[in-house]
Amino acid sequence: MISCTNPDSKSNIHKPAWNDVTVIRENTESPRSHFVPYPTSQGALSNQKDQNSKYLSLNGKWKFNYSDRPDDRPSDFYLLDYNVSEWADIKVPSNWEREGFGIPIYVNVPYAFEIDEPNVPLNDNPIGSYRRDFDIPKNWDDHSIFVKFGAVSSAFYLWVNGQYIGYSEGSKTPSEFDVSKAVKIGKNTIAVEVYRWSTGSYLEDQDFWSLSGIQRDVELYARNKTHIRDFRVKGGLINDYQDGDFSLEIDLESQESESVTAEISLFFGTTAVFKDSKSTADLKNKERIEFSRTINGVKPWSAEVPNLYKLLIELKNDRGEVVEAIAQNIGFRTVKIENGIFLVNGKKIKLKGVNIHEHHDVNGHVIDEATMIRDIKLMKASNMNAVRTSHYPFPERFYELTDIYGLYVVDEANIESHGYGYDHDKTLGNKKHWMSHHLDRTQRMWHRDKNFPSIVIWSLGNEAGDGINLGATYSWLKQNDNTRPVQYETEGDIKLVGERHSDFHSSMYWRHWDLEKYAEEYGDRPFLLIEYSHAMGNSNGNLKDYWDVIDKHDNLTGGFIWDWVDQGLLEKDSDGESYWTYGGDYGPEDVPSSGNFCLNGIIFPDREVQPAYWEVKKVYQHVKFELISAERGLIKIQNNYNFIDLEEFLLNWVLTADGKDIKSGTIKNLSIESESSGVIQLENLFPSMSSGVDYHLNLSLVGAKGNGLLDEGHIYAQEQFEIFNPLPRPIIEARNDGSLSVEETNKHVKVESRNFTAIFDKGTGLLSEIYHAGRSLLVSPLEPNLWRAPTDNDFGNYMHDWGKVWSQSAKNRVLNSLNIINDSSEQVEISVKYTFTDSNNEIAAKWESIFEIYPGGDIRVRNHLQKMPGLPELPRVGMNMQLVKNYDHVEWFGRGPFENYRDRKTAAMIGRYRNKVVDHYVPYIRPQENGYKTDNRWFSLREEDEGQGIYVVAEELLGFSVHHNLQEDFIPRVKIAITSEDGEGAQDNPDRVNVHVNDINPKDLVSVNIDYDQMGVGGDDSWGKKTLKKYSLSESEYQYGFWLRLVTSDENLGY
Repeated sequence: MISCTNPDSKSNIHKPAWNDVTVIRENTESPRSHFVPYPTSQGALSNQKDQNSKYLSLNGKWKFNYSDRPDDRPSDFYLLDYNVSEWADIKVPSNWEREGFGIPIYVNVPYAFEIDEPNVPLNDNPIGSYRRDFDIPKNWDDHSIFVKFGAVSSAFYLWVNGQYIGYSEGSKTPSEFDVSKAVKIGKNTIAVEVYRWSTGSYLEDQDFWSLSGIQRDVELYARNKTHIRDFRVKGGLINDYQDGDFSLEIDLESQESESVTAEISLFFGTTAVFKDSKSTADLKNKERIEFSRTINGVKPWSAEVPNLYKLLIELKNDRGEVVEAIAQNIGFRTVKIENGIFLVNGKKIKLKGVNIHEHHDVNGHVIDEATMIRDIKLMKASNMNAVRTSHYPFPERFYELTDIYGLYVVDEANIESHGYGYDHDKTLGNKKHWMSHHLDRTQRMWHRDKNFPSIVIWSLGNEAGDGINLGATYSWLKQNDNTRPVQYETEGDIKLVGERHSDFHSSMYWRHWDLEKYAEEYGDRPFLLIEYSHAMGNSNGNLKDYWDVIDKHDNLTGGFIWDWVDQGLLEKDSDGESYWTYGGDYGPEDVPSSGNFCLNGIIFPDREVQPAYWEVKKVYQHVKFELISAERGLIKIQNNYNFIDLEEFLLNWVLTADGKDIKSGTIKNLSIESESSGVIQLENLFPSMSSGVDYHLNLSLVGAKGNGLLDEGHIYAQEQFEIFNPLPRPIIEARNDGSLSVEETNKHVKVESRNFTAIFDKGTGLLSEIYHAGRSLLVSPLEPNLWRAPTDNDFGNYMHDWGKVWSQSAKNRVLNSLNIINDSSEQVEISVKYTFTDSNNEIAAKWESIFEIYPGGDIRVRNHLQKMPGLPELPRVGMNMQLVKNYDHVEWFGRGPFENYRDRKTAAMIGRYRNKVVDHYVPYIRPQENGYKTDNRWFSLREEDEGQGIYVVAEELLGFSVHHNLQEDFIPRVKIAITSEDGEGAQDNPDRVNVHVNDINPKDLVSVNIDYDQMGVGGDDSWGKKTLKKYSLSESEYQYGFWLRLVTSDENLGY
């Protein structure tokens, strides 16, 4: 590295450090493990940093100046006589783009700046100048004083009291400096100059918002002249995983000759496990002390049972006084790969995981502890057991929490250079002048995080190509850590590197049948889906199909959903209405953008869950149920937990008839050991069955007591069994009270009874008006509907192109005939036939609706669709009508209570649900198809207090959705930018309009879709892969029917 004591010197012949690929850090301390030193043992054990007399947080208010380019920055602002009183205030930690300075940029594959590696822009490179004063207390005299920056994006210079201290880059790992010679007792001034882009930015081309500034904690420590420089603790399992293999290396450092004793104590809760000590006489400079011990009958750590021991390290002087103390949680566990299978503590582990970005909708990349805990709680509540820190190390507190609450962590180095592609002659992973950068980032991650037991896999980075640099980082990790395997998804040509450099075969977005093929044909390495089930918008279809395969094969380790949280940033429009932004919402048109490709979460930015979250919870559950015999009430329970006996749970069961509870009970003492099964019996389960009734048995496995973040009664697993009823379900009986009359003119056909009128428009063939009890119901006619508002996955696979014949179906619908085929006082039958044509005016499909109208206010509708050969699958087969707005109270008997689709309905139990129309809207950040419900017997829309309304009753089953908006409201006015994995995609409309939730304004109507069904949402990826065929509508012919029953306030369906 090049030394540069005056980075502003005009005579400096070298490039500035931020633009010099040979410079990574200047004058920083060597990386170390994360710990907080305390002056007392009690302080270390309580771990209250604000009570630590040798610790000072520099978080809070700083003075700040923003410059658009390096030449515009105040180059001498670090001098003590420079006046910053007129500067703005900024909070630290923060991203300055979220504090009103500069532009947030979101790109996926391309870089956010003009590239010319290893050079970075000299002009378009914003600078943040930070300054603040702080006081050093008197009791810090004669101490070594260090300042630690948790993370700064992307590079920074540091001065204290006008003296240059050093430089560092790397936006997601700490930089620590010894400032002892620059500080003094009393008032001090610290100055930091932060560059948005640096050479390090070439390895930070991750798929997330580009944001800048001091974005993690800034902390001061006072250390004794003799102190603990670093330590490494290992807790493995031996003797058939029954005993603990404890080892500890403590690196001491001294600036003076001194005799010290390192005393260690291990506790489990309040119980002392052992104590040991070693002394060193006349310590000078550096020395290592080592401890080792076997701990009999140790309590292992796992994600299911995260047992933690507390290690206390006390450094004592020759008088026996504690001069420094450190407390560290440790977990005893063994991670290894044997015979192509990933094992933790000897058990075959399935990683039910998710990728997570460091994102907060207000604070950008600054995540507080409360948000971390909420994320972990939601993960645990959804049966996730693993998380990948994509694509960089997270704040240290995150790993402390995953240790405590139990998650398996894939810790990933802050390395991605996707924008340079994967060609060996282009990728930075194969260029020697980038090797030191790759190693530095990997080593800083490892040193900081090596003592966290929840980290079970190291990751070399993400989408950084392949080559000698990745081989070097793999080799370094394997030489320094034999307790964890290493994964790298982009491992490619083994010959290029000379050896394998991933212990897993890991890949992204394979279809489930590709996993099956791998599992059956290859067994040398476990397979890990490092990313899968792309959760962009309304997505995560066919998740169960993946896990049906994964659960069958031991060498399929599992996978990590992409990803956890939508990366929307919170803003307010001119009317004060809040909405979340995405790429392209900031700055002029030439700001690079990958559009809404940052919206890939199963939770919203405010941590409210999306409907797909519930599907993940169901598919990821660790306990499965099988109905062996309904008559005898026999149920097999498979406990797929690796370490938990089911005695910790209660099994609640409910038997329902047409969605109403008729029997229930609770089973206690479920003594089924981990990785085993048992059979239970529900005594006298079934009454005699009634004709036409749907019976379901609902099972819920709940916690008998609280567990970590999850409360007593939390539902860990659910299942529903449909009980076969041999007695047929009768077709609805039409109400025949009164008589019908028919009036036909050249404009309409009117069918009328005493309390009910239906009018068909002869120009369109549509049922255009319905009057009931003297009131009009329809705002818009009942008409065929073959389209849906495209989801993000639909745009990604170009449904707007291949399916445009159906998108234009309403416009290209031609009425062939409207005929009265039966006319009596008891029933009127009307046939309406259409053809749908394509852009060449060729017939694409034929449609016939037959309406049977009865005098009591019942209309039976039977539909028949024929699709012409060679045409693509249909997005939807259904009908739409718009009712008056006050019909906004919804009840249904079908799947719910949340949105579900034919490829994402495993978690949606069949039941009887009630809410309002507004509750069916799912506010996806980029509006799209939402709120659907499948497998419904019936649904109703009524005025409040069960007032006047309408029932829709399926002849078989139907899908429906209801909104206070038109389908068109959820369709963008122009194409949406979709970025594919190789950088190509549907970005062919630079004048696209970004649409947000604040653009969705409810209308004075209720739009009702009554469908045979619509295609699934897909999600194997969002840049080409279509919905699986079995969840598509690819048949050439469809028939379905339903009844419309008009009711007044004193009527209902009768069941």
